[in-house]
Amino acid sequence: MQDQDQISEESREWRGAHPALWIAIFGILIAFAWEMLQLPFYQSGGLSPAEAARRCGLASFGDAGIMVAAYLGASVGSGKTPWLVDWPISRFVVFLGIGLAITAMVEVLAVGADWGWSYSAIMPLVPGTKIGLIPIAMWVAVPTASLWLARRLGTGPR
Repeated sequence: MQDQDQISEESREWRGAHPALWIAIFGILIAFAWEMLQLPFYQSGGLSPAEAARRCGLASFGDAGIMVAAYLGASVGSGKTPWLVDWPISRFVVFLGIGLAITAMVEVLAVGADWGWSYSAIMPLVPGTKIGLIPIAMWVAVPTASLWLARRLGTGPR
């Protein structure tokens, strides 16, 4: 039986829509679940369930936008499109780096701003910063899962 993480030789080409589309779709769905689960780490001001879902939905679109930007940024100069087929560690590290940098900048700008959000007392911070650890962990977990799912969909059985 073939290991699920391995792609067969006959499937080493990308089929279907561009990976960025699948990264966006899976990114929105997974990020929405994460956003809802991380609500206790933010000051919500007694949001109704509908308002919480609306705000988390908007945030998940932003998260997916960051994922697509990071994927496209990591694709620059790859010489092979899409690089997701072989998943070279160098491209993956660039992808994570771009996403982490954007996420950190957004957190620095948004936390405490009139248009942004505030952390609750239980939000752990990245040591030596005022950046929440939960959004940083989100950037590693959710985009990695989104890439993996996009890869499986785009190179799966014919």
